[in-house]
Amino acid sequence: MVFSGPGKRFGPRRTAPSGSSCCRTTAQPPPGSACWRSSTASARRAKASQFRMVALDVPPQADLPKIRELLEHGETKEWWHWEEGSVTAAWEAAARS
Repeated sequence: MVFSGPGKRFGPRRTAPSGSSCCRTTAQPPPGSACWRSSTASARRAKASQFRMVALDVPPQADLPKIRELLEHGETKEWWHWEEGSVTAAWEAAARS
């Protein structure tokens, strides 16, 4: 990282794509459940957990259909909400299969 003035930075080199996909999950446990009590207590202890969000880095060699299936299952059960961040063509192909 190179600084070129107050509040201005730029990267001197280009980076190569990793081939990984990124998904974000936000926990939404049912109020009153043990999971809810635990996550609320954890959120109070760690300010970073304030939004209970996790970014998942999914490497290209991972079982993409199985990961999508798990994410969709958790959303159906209302354990979490998830969304795609930056995804690869392989991730999108897994969505179609």
